[in-house]
Amino acid sequence: MPKISPLLQAVSFVWTSVLWVVIGLLTIVLSLTILLINLTLGWLDRKRRLAHWIASCWGCLALCCNPLWRVRVVGRRHIPSRRAVIFVSNHQSMLDIMAGFLVFHQFKWVAKQELFGIPFLGWAMAGARYVRLARGENRSIRESYAQARRWVESGVSVFFFPEGTRSRTGELGAFKIGAFKLALQTGAPIVPVAISGTRDLLKRGSWLFNPTARVQVTVLAPLFPDGDYVEPDRLRDAARDAIARMLHGSADTARCA
Repeated sequence: MPKISPLLQAVSFVWTSVLWVVIGLLTIVLSLTILLINLTLGWLDRKRRLAHWIASCWGCLALCCNPLWRVRVVGRRHIPSRRAVIFVSNHQSMLDIMAGFLVFHQFKWVAKQELFGIPFLGWAMAGARYVRLARGENRSIRESYAQARRWVESGVSVFFFPEGTRSRTGELGAFKIGAFKLALQTGAPIVPVAISGTRDLLKRGSWLFNPTARVQVTVLAPLFPDGDYVEPDRLRDAARDAIARMLHGSADTARCA
């Protein structure tokens, strides 16, 4: 691996520090704005739709604050209109939440409990009424899926990372079955989402950003829980295969670029 010059290291350190400050300020503004809106208009917006739109703008601004990052979203036309869906995506970076917001669709995150304890970010997530999931606690898991089901049945989509945690190797991991059981229970279609480039943008275990990364969010064709997909494992495997094919295609494109 080629050595990085001290000057380049210093520039990377300063630029990353600036970006983190910008993202931090955006997160504080996000949280305070959602709090203010909930206090004044919460009685009119019980599903916290406005809070989610503000959070989506936060995700867009956070990923676009560096003009050298190339961020692209394709396939939004695949999202069925006028009905709740269940988004499922691969998970390779802590920045995937920002990337997921770029689908610009009403949904509730199903996110691990620990995120809700982060100052400002967690407060904003709670204010938007996202679903908390405590991994490894069966009672919490049941309650989380029951809450997700209530959102879907009320017409609000939900968003899962069915791998359960970020990939340590960058390879797509096994998918847990819960989101796909929920699809069969509610009749909501599964919408696979392939996120690529976020792992290169911020390596696991590092706080330094790649200054010139490319991020792509691809919304794939929905899978309806009927016909060939009357069993949750078949629906799960079809969604995972669709995401895997897209990710391999994105990798091949990146290598040729």
